[in-house]
Amino acid sequence: MTGRHLGDRIHDLLDHRLSSEAAAEAMAHLERCDECAARWREMRAAREALNSSEAGIDLRFTQQLLDRDRMAEIAQQETRRRARAARGRDRRPVVLTLSLTLILVAVIGAAYVAGAPEDVDPSVSAAADTAGLSVDRMDAGALRAGVLSGDWIQPDWQSSGFKPVEATVREASSGARYLSYTLLTGDDKVLVVEQQGRLAYKAVASLPRVDAGGLDAYVIDTWPSRLAWQAGGIVVAVQCSCALDTLEQVAAAFPQDDEPGPVDQVLAGLGVFGDALTGH
Repeated sequence: MTGRHLGDRIHDLLDHRLSSEAAAEAMAHLERCDECAARWREMRAAREALNSSEAGIDLRFTQQLLDRDRMAEIAQQETRRRARAARGRDRRPVVLTLSLTLILVAVIGAAYVAGAPEDVDPSVSAAADTAGLSVDRMDAGALRAGVLSGDWIQPDWQSSGFKPVEATVREASSGARYLSYTLLTGDDKVLVVEQQGRLAYKAVASLPRVDAGGLDAYVIDTWPSRLAWQAGGIVVAVQCSCALDTLEQVAAAFPQDDEPGPVDQVLAGLGVFGDALTGH
């Protein structure tokens, strides 16, 4: 208490924080000092209005604001590690990785389907010698030099002693392409027809097979003699009016590549997509 007025001790008196002796002294001062008494009445009336439900003030809302401010103060004092733990784990990287994985799987699956080679029935391969539109020709010199456009194959002319004749690439109405040429082995003429694709094994499953120098070939017919086999991504069919042994020698002179696997099929499918995007 100041020399003339209670000052801030009025708050202590309202909050019952004064001792009994100090409170009695303060009350006695209020009886003598009109100014302090008026301030006391105003502050007590304001305090009663604040605590009164009739005043329409919801103190719970005030408490919520205080709690919110307190939580913000606590959060500022937390370490980043604890703050991250409070927020929970960020799952966006996991979701993004999973989405990209699913997209990649879908693209690979679509490429695998698009890259599936066409099934080739060797029983009709010989007809390709005259069927379809001619799109390319190569003379005997180009064949001997190994100049073949595309992924076609041919025997080793030098070691085999075979003599090539002019080759023709034809395109059927279905879009399938064939390479056909004639080679001479002694007095026999052998017609060779190649088509890119996969041997239709269901069509040849019941046919006899022969071992042509380690090559597994199917006997399509015995007269005229006809053999067919898979060489990499090419189905080769050979035919001549000669003994079957002659065709076995011819088949043994061709390169023996493995059939394309799943990776090759996916790459082929991606090539199909690329051609479609570029308009080729």
